[in-house]
Amino acid sequence: VNAFKATLEEVANADLLLHVVDASQADPRLRVEQVDRVLEEIGARELPTLLVLNKVDALPDGGAGVLAGFPDAIAVSARTGAGLDQLIEAIATR
Repeated sequence: VNAFKATLEEVANADLLLHVVDASQADPRLRVEQVDRVLEEIGARELPTLLVLNKVDALPDGGAGVLAGFPDAIAVSARTGAGLDQLIEAIATR
């Protein structure tokens, strides 16, 4: 975790954070909370952030169940390219 925090300290200079979470993992909410805690610790919690749920192609419902818990998230599949247009648009908007 300390090495992870040291790497993330560079985040404080960012204009926008992309918080990419593996949506196919058992508990994506826990992953989000863990990163949020580290961002808080390094003083970067208030930076504009886009939550990106990756690997939705690996979910039986295309990510609908996971997305219900993260209404502001962008669902993507790096493997298939699904959702990448929405991600690019969201980045451009920010």
